[in-house]
Amino acid sequence: MINIINTIKRLTSGFGQKIIGVFLLVLLSFGVFSQEGPGLNVNYAHSDSTLKGKLLVEINNLNFFKDNEFKSKYIDGYTLTGMWIRPKVLYYPDNKFRLELGGQVLAYNGREDYKLFPWFSAVYMPTKNITFRMGNLDQDQNHGLAEPVMDSEHLYKDKPEAGIQLKINRNRWIADFWIDWQKMIFKGDPYKERFVFGTAGRITLFQTEKRKLSMPIVFNGLHEGGEIDAATGLAQTHIVVSEGLKYEYETGGSLVKSGRLECSFLQSTYPQSETALPGRSGIGFFVQAALNTDYGTFASGYWQGNRFFTPLGMPLYQNGATGQVAAVDVNRLLVLSYRFERKIFNQSSFGFVSDNFYNPTTRKISNAAALFLSVNLSILCSKKAL
Repeated sequence: MINIINTIKRLTSGFGQKIIGVFLLVLLSFGVFSQEGPGLNVNYAHSDSTLKGKLLVEINNLNFFKDNEFKSKYIDGYTLTGMWIRPKVLYYPDNKFRLELGGQVLAYNGREDYKLFPWFSAVYMPTKNITFRMGNLDQDQNHGLAEPVMDSEHLYKDKPEAGIQLKINRNRWIADFWIDWQKMIFKGDPYKERFVFGTAGRITLFQTEKRKLSMPIVFNGLHEGGEIDAATGLAQTHIVVSEGLKYEYETGGSLVKSGRLECSFLQSTYPQSETALPGRSGIGFFVQAALNTDYGTFASGYWQGNRFFTPLGMPLYQNGATGQVAAVDVNRLLVLSYRFERKIFNQSSFGFVSDNFYNPTTRKISNAAALFLSVNLSILCSKKAL
């Protein structure tokens, strides 16, 4: 812990110390809310013992419009607008086991092409606290990862995650272990295998009825390589490790309901010469504050990265980009966010998100805004056990 504190002092010298001092006052005065997105997909966990032998049809749908106006040397702004829909059949041969079979269609507005992905999962729930999946994975809430580590836009652009996953949810600690195997190879294939791996956990250090102090821990990475392919080049691995503290409280008020205080220290490693950044590693510091109210969530935060880079994270938080000659040794961002979500009916909602980023070095403002409509439906097809 002493080494982390010393590193943060070096990281935040000069201008950064002044900025963080201001934001710490804001944090201690108003409380916080960690960077958690809306619950876009919450139909992963079904543990009702009465479903044994039953057959269900489930439909998950996400409609989105996201506009990114970025002012950066190494990333351009762009707009994502479209939808994906995932119909699937769920069967419970036992109350501890579930099979899912279906597909997902991803289509963008203004384009005639679309993407079709198969969906299959075998889910084993030996206890109420443990879930093991093989096939398509539960990527709800972006695995609990912050935007610098994992860009939430993967939900809008990529095929559904598939591989193996273990989730544990106990009183004092929760954990999510997964491997998303994105590209498998056979002998002689002209490309490398590719998979994303991660561990996201949280240990509760102190808890009362309305207060909780916990320690989030993240280990996330991307590997491209293999021994039996015919692709040229060396294997490459990207890794991000993050540790921090999160303080959560409930106010009991009618207007301001809750708050959270969270700070994280991150270390990243990446292949040398992949970007214009010198060296092979970097560090980052992220602190965020917000209030959860009846009118939405208002958040403020500060990010500082020193040669920090991961291709999985939101580009604006990175200090460089693959294939770009521009890079910055120090990337400072003041972040102001607003999130609003309104429930329509069970597990379906409408929402709006606005993130504004001020770079004090370039004195430029970037922003990202999104509208989404999420619909989740479950229909029981057999009232009697099959």
